[in-house]
Amino acid sequence: MCRKIITFFLGLFFILLLGGCGTDSDKADNGNNVIVFAAASTTNAITEISELFTKETGINVTKNIASASALAQQIEFGADADVFISANQRWADELEKKQLVAKRETIVGNRIVIILPASSTLSGNSPEILLQPEVKSISMGEPSSVPAGTYGKEALENIGLWKKIEGKVVSAKDVHSALAYVETSAAEVGIVYSTDAAISDKVKVVYNFPDETLAKPISYPAMTLKNSANPENADLFFDFLKDKISKDVFEKYGFIVDLKK
Repeated sequence: MCRKIITFFLGLFFILLLGGCGTDSDKADNGNNVIVFAAASTTNAITEISELFTKETGINVTKNIASASALAQQIEFGADADVFISANQRWADELEKKQLVAKRETIVGNRIVIILPASSTLSGNSPEILLQPEVKSISMGEPSSVPAGTYGKEALENIGLWKKIEGKVVSAKDVHSALAYVETSAAEVGIVYSTDAAISDKVKVVYNFPDETLAKPISYPAMTLKNSANPENADLFFDFLKDKISKDVFEKYGFIVDLKK
């Protein structure tokens, strides 16, 4: 009994001790920080933009990068976030319906492409490459939730190929994972954003889906959130995303910055 009591109080002591130390997430609501949730496909661009933002403002950026669907769900369940950059309008709409969005604006666009491992001997420059018997696995983001996968499925449905290749699809948790499957030849073919293909020397693009294969162009909305602990910093980062400095970075990584095109 005594040992149990001692163990209980030791456990309580450590809980209190850890609670007083604080983690990065605990400190995320200080006045010199902004928490940015960003879709996986924006990783390189947002990392560079965050560094430029900190250099210009002195405000630290805490990044949470994952699939837009996962991030939106985290925000819905009360995760600390100041700014959210989604890879499609769907998840921005979901948060807006729940009255969690303060400001919202589409900032960049993207395209989807078919890729092969750089060393692949498959030939072809049309979507029909997916039908070749050598293609056993096609990696793409989970079609029901990951934006890149949703776009890929839509495009394939619109050209009449989805039902023919659905059984080959290997669903990935986000577009970076889909890219990694092809980079490592775990999948013979992949469908990813053109921006992801552009930053990898381990894959090659064999087909660009035309804009008309989708009902609406691929677009990335950015938004500030009503539950932000630092609304002023959130507004500063939100505005910085639309600045020429950030647009140049997005363009460097292959994003479409002139959305009128």
